[in-house]
Amino acid sequence: MATNKPKVRNTVGDHSNMASLFKPVISYAKTVGNAASDYGSAWKKAFNASADYTAGANSRARAANARLENEQGQLLGAILQGRKYNNKTKKQIKK
Repeated sequence: MATNKPKVRNTVGDHSNMASLFKPVISYAKTVGNAASDYGSAWKKAFNASADYTAGANSRARAANARLENEQGQLLGAILQGRKYNNKTKKQIKK
């Protein structure tokens, strides 16, 4: 006698029971969310570095602005083309 118990999610990130229609949508949302979070962090650092007036502030501001531009490109790539990037190496993940 077989019982049909519903599958239970073990964690919030467990999408094994999800309909296959929604899996790409969740993946896209996670990718865009991560890219937006990284962009927000880079924006905050660039803003603070631009307001700094201590010794060496110009070089720190240039580095922070360069990182901001990279993160902006990754955010736009994630939104418009669904691209994924490795958080550590900042390189695109090929499908």
